[in-house]
Amino acid sequence: MARGALVALGAVLLMTGALLPATQAGAQPTSWSIVPSANTSPAQENQLLGVSCPTTTFCVAVGHAKNGSGIDQTLIETFNGSSWSIVPSPNTSSSLFNDLAEVSCTSATFCIAVGSANSPTHFLQTLVETFDGSNWSIVSSPNTSPTEPQYLNGLTCQSATFCVAVGAYEIQPGLTQTLVLTYDGTNWTIAPSPNSSPTEINILGTVSCTSATNCVAVGTFFGGAASSTLIETFDGTNWVITPSPNAPASKGNTLYGVSCVSPSACEAVGNYADSDFTLHTLVEKYDGTSWVITASPNTSQTQDNTLLSVWCTSSTSCVAAGNTGKPSPVQQTLLEGLSDTTWSIIPSPNTSPSQENSLGDVTCPDATECVAVGSSNNTDEIAQTLAMVGTVPPPPTSGYWITASDGGIFSFGNAGFYGSMGGMALNKPVVGMAAVPDSKGYWLVASDGGVFTFGEAAFYGSKGGMALNRPVVGMAATPDGNGYWLVASDGGVFTFGDAAFYGSKGGMALNKRVVGMAATPDGKGYWLVASDGGVFTFGDAAYYGSKGGMALNRPVVGMAATPDGNGYWLVASDGGIFTFGNAAFYGSQGGMALNKPVVGMAATADGNGYWLVGSDGGVFTFGGATFYGSLGGMALNAPVVGIAATKGNV
Repeated sequence: MARGALVALGAVLLMTGALLPATQAGAQPTSWSIVPSANTSPAQENQLLGVSCPTTTFCVAVGHAKNGSGIDQTLIETFNGSSWSIVPSPNTSSSLFNDLAEVSCTSATFCIAVGSANSPTHFLQTLVETFDGSNWSIVSSPNTSPTEPQYLNGLTCQSATFCVAVGAYEIQPGLTQTLVLTYDGTNWTIAPSPNSSPTEINILGTVSCTSATNCVAVGTFFGGAASSTLIETFDGTNWVITPSPNAPASKGNTLYGVSCVSPSACEAVGNYADSDFTLHTLVEKYDGTSWVITASPNTSQTQDNTLLSVWCTSSTSCVAAGNTGKPSPVQQTLLEGLSDTTWSIIPSPNTSPSQENSLGDVTCPDATECVAVGSSNNTDEIAQTLAMVGTVPPPPTSGYWITASDGGIFSFGNAGFYGSMGGMALNKPVVGMAAVPDSKGYWLVASDGGVFTFGEAAFYGSKGGMALNRPVVGMAATPDGNGYWLVASDGGVFTFGDAAFYGSKGGMALNKRVVGMAATPDGKGYWLVASDGGVFTFGDAAYYGSKGGMALNRPVVGMAATPDGNGYWLVASDGGIFTFGNAAFYGSQGGMALNKPVVGMAATADGNGYWLVGSDGGVFTFGGATFYGSLGGMALNAPVVGIAATKGNV
């Protein structure tokens, strides 16, 4: 299923397990609303921890509600598409702790819920309940020992004859190990599961299976210094630990939720703690080969942000749920959506801005509708159930790539990732990039004129290994993608493929070095721009003005042309924008404090906006340019040197 709460025995991990520093929070245009949910009493705590929806008109949510004696008892509610109602659920005893953490339904007549309950001798033991379409009943579930506290956090059922539940058991006070149970349609049995070490805390929080021979479970382990992510995989026979990354320079990492749509497409979510122990969202992606951390937004760098659950309807569409806000202001719900390659914050409702609200689980019964559950405090500060419904994020209609000097590529929006030079030895640093017309590939160019191709971008030649008078500083592609130009800092132009030569400034005296170029829409000309804002035109590229000879606060670092070629923008390192011809002004960063200088720009496909990028990967949007994420605030191996935009829908 989508998530699992790492409960009492793992409290130490919850405090320290929190991913990469916050990126700017972009909003997904989706609609979510609270649906009234039932409670046993407004005077008693009620919480929903897990939810499963086999259809849009049948959902089951589970959790706990305190009875009149203040003891947790199981809580189960059903949703018929319009309202929630409590259904009777059994407990081992009304005088003993009983709690349900997760539920999985394969149909309206088969559900299983798991959690934990205290034994008569007050040792926490596994709890499993089943639903046959009419009633819920407790079924026998194994434990490692009647005197070892243990609990189940996560659950998934692929069918009525194959379910997997995960959690942990305590081998000595404060030391837990992973616990995995499997169901064959008749009995539950304990399956051997690995641990990082028998002397380290290990907990599994949730599990997702695409078949009876492919499962992924996530959680955390703690060796004493800081908690680390824990991912285990099942091949139908054995569970093994799979290498998983942790946020750099973090004080703890925990994964709470995972969702797999195929054996080669999974998303895991959680949080990590920074040096000040502030929690930030953590998202990791599996592509069939390895797990990698992907950028995820936070509401603030100084507020805790945690993702507790994730549900994916495809490899490019997911919803994650959690909470944000502590220590100040009050904790509120947090929803994030994956659309293509970019995670963005989804506006989510709360019962009150002055009362605590949190989401613990989310599920999507189809490709467009989702349900999330959790809890919210009433005016007496007593937790009550919380449920909401909403939609899956729509696919982005634009996007951009960011490239670093080591050839690393970072894709956002509908910009696909087709490979990079990151981690490979380069003769000279990468200085720019250009995208193919259909946005299904790109070229990178290094300062020695070396060209690297990815996706549909074909190789037409380069200057790599040849003597150059000056280093290459940029490139531009022809309209049909069958060629490209390179430009050097002395204004020399080199042509490849069907890119025609229309002239250059090579061998001529320049006041300042050339820093970039842009091609005309028909490919029959190009502009060069120098760091003093001087513009040089060739072929059918018209001259609309420049900043040459004028005093600038900072040097110009790049340019972009309008879609019809009747204008262009120049951008300076302070984010100042200069417009010429029919290039409209939509705003700039000029005069504003920047963490790092701006190094490039890209225009939207319709010319009604533009993106700027800083050397730290920070992205600034203006006009109709949509923010899909950035690298601002993240540790980079090498500085960012450029940006390229897609041509719209890919």
